[in-house]
Amino acid sequence: MGEILVVGAGPTGLTMAAELARHGAAVRIVDRATAPATTSRALVVQPRTLELFDDLGVVDAALAAGTRADSVNLVFDRERRARIDVSGLLTEPETHTEYPWLFSLSQHETERVLTDHLASLGVGVERGVTLTGLTQDPDGVTALLDGRAVRFDWVVGCDGARSAVRTAIGMPFEGATYAEEFIMADARLDWELPDGDLYVFPSRSGFLAAFAMPGAGRFRIFGNVGAHGSPDYSEPTHEEFQTMLDERLPLPARVVEEYWVSRYRLHRRGVPRYRDGRVFLVGDAAHVHSPAGAQGMNTGIQDAYNLAWKLARACRGPASDSLLDSYHAERHPVGQRLLRTTDRMFSVISGQGAVARFARGHVGPVLARRVLGRESVRRWLIGTFAQLRISYPDSPLNARDGGWRDGPAPGDRAREASLGTGRVYDVLRGTHHTVLLFGEWTGLAARIEETYRGRVVARVVGADETAARVAYGVSGSGGFVIRPDKYIAYRADPLDPEHLLADLAARL
Repeated sequence: MGEILVVGAGPTGLTMAAELARHGAAVRIVDRATAPATTSRALVVQPRTLELFDDLGVVDAALAAGTRADSVNLVFDRERRARIDVSGLLTEPETHTEYPWLFSLSQHETERVLTDHLASLGVGVERGVTLTGLTQDPDGVTALLDGRAVRFDWVVGCDGARSAVRTAIGMPFEGATYAEEFIMADARLDWELPDGDLYVFPSRSGFLAAFAMPGAGRFRIFGNVGAHGSPDYSEPTHEEFQTMLDERLPLPARVVEEYWVSRYRLHRRGVPRYRDGRVFLVGDAAHVHSPAGAQGMNTGIQDAYNLAWKLARACRGPASDSLLDSYHAERHPVGQRLLRTTDRMFSVISGQGAVARFARGHVGPVLARRVLGRESVRRWLIGTFAQLRISYPDSPLNARDGGWRDGPAPGDRAREASLGTGRVYDVLRGTHHTVLLFGEWTGLAARIEETYRGRVVARVVGADETAARVAYGVSGSGGFVIRPDKYIAYRADPLDPEHLLADLAARL
């Protein structure tokens, strides 16, 4: 078995390396920084990412280090507010999850949890190591690590917006930079709003967002400001930070203590291809965008989750190119859609043009009351931001047999539901494929597990396990093949066992 090089040890790279190791691949992970980051940066962990952490076995450690947020609040002024209860909206079969809330976890804590997990798998991060170039041929990749040539089967670039891997393969990174500057800070505030929630304050002068963090009165603050005019970086002063709050908040707020303050510019850029031969780009190395909707880190982690099992499979033995190409086919549309939607959102909430200012000051409060007053809109919005609605309808890995009206289709996220004394995701947890069989298929389940020892888990869903039957839209006989990344690969309704076995044979 050959070795895979992961470049970059942020949340995306750590997830990538850990998943490769968990799936049995030989992996090295390097990072040019000599020490882990100590600032929080990305903060919000979406429900879909918590499901992933559950699968990795690190969700308890993550939950112990962060803060749960049950609602998102739009605050226009003291009278005009809109509150969206997150946990109460993730109850439909499509979005039902064991983690129906947003979660605030400082990025350095996310990295600590994932680094500890990686170490438990026998892999350590090699720090202070810089990729200075690479060349590839049909049999592998030669990477220059601090000028020394090292041979790998595959290289995965998880090294952020200034990716050395992307530069080395000459991949375009097209897009633009937002005109304004932004201030981000971790601070303790003295104000009248309760802890534990997420707040967004649209105003004519701009916007400000406050995300709950562990600790009384502690929040992550993010807002746009005018360019300060100097090409040299200068840390925002206490007065500048307080002024931003005074201008944007419709209520008194005093900055009691600043733990970390930064000024920076934002970009919207993406690559045309996520794969170049034996090199893959993942996370911010492939797409960077505004923080609207708190999607960036979560998307990178899920890029890695999508690719890792496929790449590990290629390392264990022959795997079709279509399996590896499916990473681009599935995740590139997700990244492109994210770039478009976050750009549109950000243009409205932070733009300084007359239309954007009018929208925030006058149109926003009316729309929030009318549109967000509809439960169907709130459910769609929260399910989308929670990343529970992401699907791969055009994936080359999809297959189907028969027809149906209800329930998930190939390419959809596997649905969570109670199942006996546990839940569906208890059965899915691990590196295996899963077959869910609806009907009297005990013999077929035994045959599948005997054929694919340890590689496939088969579970018969009984007639009395109503919640799972409702979630999967099966009233009689049916079957599902679910991938290691918890997406449905095959659905049969009704089930023909020979067709299902043929599908498994083609995949495995």
